[in-house]
Amino acid sequence: MTDQDPTQIYRPPVNPLATPDGTPATPPAPPQPAAAGPAPATPPASAPPAAPVAFAAPDQGPAAGVPTTPVKSAGASRPGRSGVRWLVAAVVVLLVAGTAAGATMLLTGSSGDPSVLAWAPADSVMYGEARLDLPGNQGTELAKVMSAFPGFDDQAAFPVKLGEVMDQLVGKATDDRMSYTGDIEPWFNGQLAASVGALPSSPDDPGDIRVALLAGVKDADKAAAWTAKAVADEGGATSTEDYRGVTITLVEPSGLAGEIAHVKAGFAVVGPVLAVGDEASLKAVIDTEGKTGLPTNDQFKAANASVSGDRLGFIYYDLATVMRQLGSLAGDSLDAAVPQALLDQVPDWVAATFRAEDSAFVMDARTPHSDAARPAAEVKLPGHLPASTIALIEGQDLGAALADLKDQLAQVDELKDAVGQLDDALGLVGGFDALTGWMGEAGIALADVNGSLTGGIVVAPTDPTAAERLFNQLKSFAQLGGEQAGISVSEESYAGTTITVLDLSGLGGLAGAMTDGSVDLPADLTISYAVTDDVVVLGYGTDFVKAVLDAPASGSLADDARFADALGRVGATNAGLDWLDIRAIRSLVEGMSFLPDDAMRQYETDVKPYLGAFDYVISATVPGDPYDSGSVVLHVSGD
Repeated sequence: MTDQDPTQIYRPPVNPLATPDGTPATPPAPPQPAAAGPAPATPPASAPPAAPVAFAAPDQGPAAGVPTTPVKSAGASRPGRSGVRWLVAAVVVLLVAGTAAGATMLLTGSSGDPSVLAWAPADSVMYGEARLDLPGNQGTELAKVMSAFPGFDDQAAFPVKLGEVMDQLVGKATDDRMSYTGDIEPWFNGQLAASVGALPSSPDDPGDIRVALLAGVKDADKAAAWTAKAVADEGGATSTEDYRGVTITLVEPSGLAGEIAHVKAGFAVVGPVLAVGDEASLKAVIDTEGKTGLPTNDQFKAANASVSGDRLGFIYYDLATVMRQLGSLAGDSLDAAVPQALLDQVPDWVAATFRAEDSAFVMDARTPHSDAARPAAEVKLPGHLPASTIALIEGQDLGAALADLKDQLAQVDELKDAVGQLDDALGLVGGFDALTGWMGEAGIALADVNGSLTGGIVVAPTDPTAAERLFNQLKSFAQLGGEQAGISVSEESYAGTTITVLDLSGLGGLAGAMTDGSVDLPADLTISYAVTDDVVVLGYGTDFVKAVLDAPASGSLADDARFADALGRVGATNAGLDWLDIRAIRSLVEGMSFLPDDAMRQYETDVKPYLGAFDYVISATVPGDPYDSGSVVLHVSGD
């Protein structure tokens, strides 16, 4: 926050996207807020509590205050048009402007607290911000990321190209009645935020929810003129009211139907923001005076402080309040459906930032530490998976996680008997612990093996002897009773390990009889498994199992340079890891040639040049004190 009086119109530096030399500029970092957050304003002792507050006193040039006289109605809605259509269009335009810097895919944002944050109501249960002023190193980093996409290869021309893209998007959103550079950029300071207030107090009254869109203003007169033009262009019927010295322009609710017909929406230019939303939200924004907003909320201050650095965006969720409100709406039904132990694992809040970094879009998330979080350990499974693995979802300590889940489900009255019956049934193999207790790091993987997509389950056993004993028992059951069910069991030796193959193709007749022929199993349906001291693998066919057994000697996913670089970005020691090789998936799908020739030609010219820029996605979660964290990296490549 700044020391500047928030009742003054904010006039930030020139947008770096329009620097004279055409290169991305680095705007000055905004002043940092005091550690204890801004203090609420204290009115003079002689002032009555309800005295109106005027938010208008520019610091540069002639006065450009917020209009306080009623705005004339734009008249009745045009035939066939709702009176709120202009408002929807305005919101779309602002959202487009706020997302275009991410090549229409990701939010943009900044380091430090933007001016719009101070005006978000303190009781917001969700707050998100996006910025086009690209602070710190984000202008340079975003230009590097976007250079992988067609038309953005010249990083020096990035601001100009970005302006062109945004003009196109805004033009499409407004039927070419507006452009970004001509109509929005002159008043918009590059800061955009959305605030969501309390959830509806009743499921029968969805209109109770409060939503406000906040756009940073560098010229109040131009912002007011833009909104007036939006109203006029759409023929919106409006009315005005004065609230604490600020004019709120409301859209008549004609055209709305059903339970939200009573909702009034509109806009107001207040302090350094243009606020668009429902009437209650607009008044809540004005009530903050830029001094008692979300930054004064202790929980938000902790969440905001948990993430730092130059960034392209920020999101905050007050999960504790949301869960309380959902519980109030659901009543006893929520407690009956969800075990309290699971509800207790929901963190009080989550905060996430977005940024451009080293040819990638990066998201970092934080939550208060949970004792239920799985412990972190160095990942082992990538060393047992083939280098051609295109997808992996894995986590640590699966056996303990499954045991915890069973205990939590047993607390639900409706499920207690079912859990008991499961325990009784598993007595045949030694109980639930015999089934899962040996499971350590475990995951599901897909791989391109010999030009075909295959996959399965992989587990790093904490007790290989227990794992082998379990699978030997299961094999005996299959051999004894499988023949009548149409299951045959065979074994083959491979790489010094025994692979057990279960041929399930005989189940086809049984499945067809049970479903009146609606289920037709493949004629060659087989699954196989192998158990070693280092890995237990279960897969479709035998190709995946053999590829896993070959991986340590022939080259594993851990040995792949791209994966190793990706893993280094999120950390090899974690509680869970996800990997998606976008480049390999694209090549695999393109090789299938299932599209007609004309569709394939269109794909090659219109889709592939953009899709081809995406390289991989990797994410990981890491428990910590005082915060648990998660990271997602979407890497791009010009190859």
